Amino acid sequence: MPSKGKKRENSKSRASSSISNKQSNPTTRSTAIWSVFKILTAVVAAASAIGYIGIERYLTQGGPFTPWTCSVFGYKCERRYDVSFRGYVDDDYLSAAETFKENFYAGEEVGAAVSAYVDGKLVLDLQGGWQNVEEQIPYTDKTLQVVFSSTKALAAIVVARFVDRGILSYDEKITTYWPEFGQGNKENVTLGDLMLHAAGVGYLDVPIKTAEAEDPERWSYILASQPHNFGGIRTRSYHAQTYGWYINEILQRVANTTVHNVAMDELNKQYNIEWNLKPYQLEYDNRIAPFYTGPLLFRATRLLKLVGGPLAFLNAVIHPDNIAAKSLANDLDNISLIDCRRLAARRIESPAASGFTNAHSIAKLAAMMANGGKAIVDGEPDLLSPEGFELSSTPIDPPEIDLLLRKAMPQEKGGWGKFDEVVIDGIEFTGWAGMGGSVFVWNQEYKIGFGYVMNAIPSWQSPDNRSVGILRQIVNEVLKKNKNRKQ
Repeated sequence: MPSKGKKRENSKSRASSSISNKQSNPTTRSTAIWSVFKILTAVVAAASAIGYIGIERYLTQGGPFTPWTCSVFGYKCERRYDVSFRGYVDDDYLSAAETFKENFYAGEEVGAAVSAYVDGKLVLDLQGGWQNVEEQIPYTDKTLQVVFSSTKALAAIVVARFVDRGILSYDEKITTYWPEFGQGNKENVTLGDLMLHAAGVGYLDVPIKTAEAEDPERWSYILASQPHNFGGIRTRSYHAQTYGWYINEILQRVANTTVHNVAMDELNKQYNIEWNLKPYQLEYDNRIAPFYTGPLLFRATRLLKLVGGPLAFLNAVIHPDNIAAKSLANDLDNISLIDCRRLAARRIESPAASGFTNAHSIAKLAAMMANGGKAIVDGEPDLLSPEGFELSSTPIDPPEIDLLLRKAMPQEKGGWGKFDEVVIDGIEFTGWAGMGGSVFVWNQEYKIGFGYVMNAIPSWQSPDNRSVGILRQIVNEVLKKNKNRKQ
């Protein structure tokens, strides 16, 4: 039987052990917490790596309209090819047609159309995809697409026709036609300045209500009273929206017409094409293609690249009073032409941006410009006389730096320009392009007329790889044919 002394010792020993265990618990807990933290950190790191890989694959293994299951996992990729096409292609230009189709398979298109003439002959006229995905309406030759700034090429052609007839002159001051325009240091601005985006009216100082734009007298007063953006000093700065408004005011005074009226009453009827700058009637509701901008991640990534990086983007956001922000701002009740099916957006004529048309109508006008202004179909009138075409196509030398575009784009007296993006094997194209991708260009040397329209806007760049890739195939075929003729 143990003694009482030993019992007390055992009791003390157990108490000491209990105290020791209690003292070691904080360390044990810290170790456990640290272990959990390391595990969580590893899990977060693994998840981040997987997420990064997933995002990287999403952005590089397909386009903005590629099914994400295909881009990320390579699953159900056959859905990319579930696209229908219609139209015509000359056998010699099948490669251009294939490039057009590849744009869809790459996830860059929803609905689009392309048309091209070479030496007065239609060689390509295709449509593909959906005019309206939700309503399952296919994109056809009856689809009407707003083409934004490609409309400026149409407006410039209309002005060139009035110059050709001697009704207007590029060298004449605008006040000759519209005396009230001379307010606010604009008295020396010429029609030629306006066509070259150097009229000093690239933006308006006050926002405009649609009710004001629909009131001819009030609208004219607002435009005339706008002060010169640069205090009367001739400065080239892109007139994104105002370009067409001022052209219309001049046309109304010299011929009681507008760009829209000339397109509807003359061009459409003479050349069997379709341009409409304010298709607000009920009959157009089911023909107008809505726009699809794609996932935000794609748009943000491409926008940052386009504007020159995050700092340039932040500068525009932080300084909304800079020239770019003012010139590109929507001045009509914040009604965006992106929402082009809205009736309010279709009621206001804006010859700088509101042209609703199709690829063939663009290409046919472009083909006549490529033909020196002469008609390409027997029995149709010439678009311009040889003298009128030569005058409007006179190069502006040297090219002027545009404050908004931040480059010296070569332009011709009539107002159309030459884009760096559309120089293929040294061959330049003249015309204009619209926000998001539409193209209206021609080349006189090889007599190529080209039109491209789309309802997918995966970025704000224009022209972009979709249209340029197709045009490249056309140029390659033309060069090959020319080489064969010389041999």
